Amino acid sequence: MNSNKKTARIVGALFIMALVLFLIGKAFYEPIISSPDYLDNTYPNRVVVIIGILLEFISALAVVLIPVLLFPILKKHNEVLALGYVSFRLFEAVLLSFAQIYKLSLVKLSQDYLNKGGVDASYFQNIGSSIQSVIYWIDHAGLIYLIVFAIGALILYSALYKSKLIPRWLSIWGLIGAVAILTGSVMATFDISLVLAMLLIIPIALQEQAMAIWFIVKGFNPSAIASVSAKTDIN
Repeated sequence: MNSNKKTARIVGALFIMALVLFLIGKAFYEPIISSPDYLDNTYPNRVVVIIGILLEFISALAVVLIPVLLFPILKKHNEVLALGYVSFRLFEAVLLSFAQIYKLSLVKLSQDYLNKGGVDASYFQNIGSSIQSVIYWIDHAGLIYLIVFAIGALILYSALYKSKLIPRWLSIWGLIGAVAILTGSVMATFDISLVLAMLLIIPIALQEQAMAIWFIVKGFNPSAIASVSAKTDIN
């Protein structure tokens, strides 16, 4: 029981850490690499950009650790869902890692552009646009990433709902939030009510932090853990 409570606290801390590091990292680099003058500004501000990207990369590592820690517990309740959750979160981490690599490549592109003295600007702008396009699809706000994230979330909250490891209202909130963010990502991609699309991100963001706090304070439902242990002992 003590081991399970420790795991719950670590998982809760990782959920919070992933969000905090992502927000801080994005605040560092986003104003620079997303500005119209990113070719002029990225390399001169490379230290700030690289620090921000590294923080976001650490956030992606937290994304990997969460399913790894949850797997032994979820597996006892539903092995298929446990494996599915690990698979989609690993896929999510791979997408984020590629996004970080592409962002770092903008530093080198900016350096080459400045070394050329701004000559052949259209050539570098075309390359930069291609890099930005890849980032657009696979980074945190990209449709490909959000589909993978939403499916992973649906698997997690289905497993938590079935196992009763956390209160079912919290699992239902997560399921609703996953559907909402998937809907919002599609709306944003096709420029359908961007304000509503942004609002649809809020439910899952709040739910993850509420669940993280629950994990840290309450841990897993002891009766759900005990029921599985009892079945294992009988078998």
